[in-house]
Amino acid sequence: MKSIDPAAVKVWRIAAGIFTAIILLITLSIWLLKTLYFDWIPYWVIGVLLAVLVLQFTWFVLIEPVIGYKTYQYKIDSDELIIFEGIYIKKRHLIPFARIQNVETTVGPIMKRFGLKTVEITTAGGGAAIHLIEDGEAEKIKQEISEVIKRLERRRWQ
Repeated sequence: MKSIDPAAVKVWRIAAGIFTAIILLITLSIWLLKTLYFDWIPYWVIGVLLAVLVLQFTWFVLIEPVIGYKTYQYKIDSDELIIFEGIYIKKRHLIPFARIQNVETTVGPIMKRFGLKTVEITTAGGGAAIHLIEDGEAEKIKQEISEVIKRLERRRWQ
């Protein structure tokens, strides 16, 4: 089994940090509005938002990315792709190469900064993805799966 790139932890932390910053801005805005205009808003509302902010930061920025990194694995066998993922609900995706219709890579702005890509696999019944792997490894996986698909298609038409 292979793990995703260790930089995935940083990417997840940055993404969660952005969301946490948004919650902080909302909290500060509500506090400012309460102070200037809406004296009737109780202080416990701001307290609840601050508690949510602390929990958000603690879990989604500090803890969850590390656990996610440790629990996300993938394996390419001779005839199928296996992906293990999940912190709360463990999932195992078994994708036979014969069922794969399309393979492509995607990259987001934070991922690009760390040289990471996601390999998206599409099948008739849905699909799966190998998230946050190194750029070169993603292209290698895409190429390998594409070659296996082409071989399977040639066999089918012979």
